[in-house]
Amino acid sequence: MMIKHQQAQYIPAEISDYEGHPLINALPPMMSLHDAATVLNRMPHIDEAEKKLPSHIRRHAMMRILDQFLYPTRAHFQLEQSLSSMIRRGYLSRNIADISHQHNLDEAAHTDFKSASRNAGNESLVSSVIGSSGTGKSTAVEAILRSYPQVIYHPDYQHTQLVWLKVECPHDGSVRHLCINFFRAVDQALGTDYQQLYVKARSTPESMLGSIAQIVALHSVGLLTIDEIQHLDTSKSGGSQKILNFFVTLTNVIKVPVLFIGTPKALDLFSPTMRSARRAAQFGSVNWGRLERSDQSARDAEWEKFIKRLWKLQWFEHPTPLTEHMIKLLWDYTQGIPHIAVLLFYLAQARAVVAGREILDQRLIEKVFHEELAIIHPMIKALQSGRKEEILKYSDLDIPVEQFRTTSTFMPESEQIIEPPQPTSTETKPSKYQQLINMLEQMGIGPDIAPIVAEQAIAEKPEEDLFGLVAHIRSLREKQPPTPQKPKSKVTKLTPKYLKDDLRLMRQNDSSTTYEQLKKSGVLIDLGCYL
Repeated sequence: MMIKHQQAQYIPAEISDYEGHPLINALPPMMSLHDAATVLNRMPHIDEAEKKLPSHIRRHAMMRILDQFLYPTRAHFQLEQSLSSMIRRGYLSRNIADISHQHNLDEAAHTDFKSASRNAGNESLVSSVIGSSGTGKSTAVEAILRSYPQVIYHPDYQHTQLVWLKVECPHDGSVRHLCINFFRAVDQALGTDYQQLYVKARSTPESMLGSIAQIVALHSVGLLTIDEIQHLDTSKSGGSQKILNFFVTLTNVIKVPVLFIGTPKALDLFSPTMRSARRAAQFGSVNWGRLERSDQSARDAEWEKFIKRLWKLQWFEHPTPLTEHMIKLLWDYTQGIPHIAVLLFYLAQARAVVAGREILDQRLIEKVFHEELAIIHPMIKALQSGRKEEILKYSDLDIPVEQFRTTSTFMPESEQIIEPPQPTSTETKPSKYQQLINMLEQMGIGPDIAPIVAEQAIAEKPEEDLFGLVAHIRSLREKQPPTPQKPKSKVTKLTPKYLKDDLRLMRQNDSSTTYEQLKKSGVLIDLGCYL
């Protein structure tokens, strides 16, 4: 089977570490948070003419909700940054333009992976994404991976680069079948016949491991992703530990990063020893939990933003407005699990169209939940109860807090990344972090992205003042190819200069919001105390 692969087009190295590395320089440019939001965001198109179609046809158009909707959250951005770093750092010691490349191939061919896997070192570029079923872990990883070409051909080096490979762990937990899935995934990507070559009737997992290692080295696999890792059977003579040790050894010998994706049940695989737990988090483990819900005093959290975006996908001529009551109702029935929320929204809308009553109300949502989603009622009730003993009955629900306390390397990094600096007791005005967020939102950056951008800017330029940070962010956002210079005009265009607490930066489109901003900054004086 002949497959046409993308030919390498090299870009200038973005940092000095990556200079002279064809495998790295053939990758797309590193994405800023703004770029990642643009790439990952998926919003199905609704044609106005479709809203007038007969109900049985309109239902087919509505199915776009199920497979074309993706709202990126902070966890998506953290994961994109992590995978971007893993792929590039993993290629540093695998330079096809260097004579050491042949040495790496020879080492992969002559390494005894059976014995090496018993002594896996600590250099592993290994990470994991652990979260409840239906929270969108696999969808997020696939969306990020597809922002990279899977296969790149380098004609100058006669080399085929496999940037990423995603392998699903079989439901029967068989290590042998996992190895077969690996060969099949490579064949589908490259058009090769490795499965026919290496998988025989008497082939054992041990006999196939060396072949897997050689293929990974030969095709410069940039990231190996193992999905549904919780399916590995821990009861089959230590088979799961053998395969985990093998993948970790791959990172030590060949320097290929490995990403494990699984539900909380996968913690049983990593937790027999602290050493194996550390392996699954050496590049930052991501706790892919349910969406957070805000309290009454805080601004919208990710759950509210997610529902507001989803609610726009109505194939009604007169869409139903979203209310706070509906947001709470959907939370009660889905407990912040995105997949269930999307499914419930689609089923309710489809039933409304078929019934000729195009409105989404509490009665309809409750009816659809009780009649069409009855199979998940026990899990939802367990989450609603908040009782640990009930939640633990379902291994793919929330991760018990105790797991994070006993294996600190699994502590979710996202909490450390997104949490703003705590103000000291002497601070009476908003911190630099909060002021920068406000300025970014006024520049048109969304409120869900602004905190992350502000966090990154302050980390990169800690000594800059607010306007220096804004200039730094603009320089990152506005990277464009140089345009031909035009003759200088005699008229010099003046750019506005803003001062600290500039009133122009406090102005909002909504007058009430502007008033609150001015009042909070101390510009407005409350005359009530003088009367």
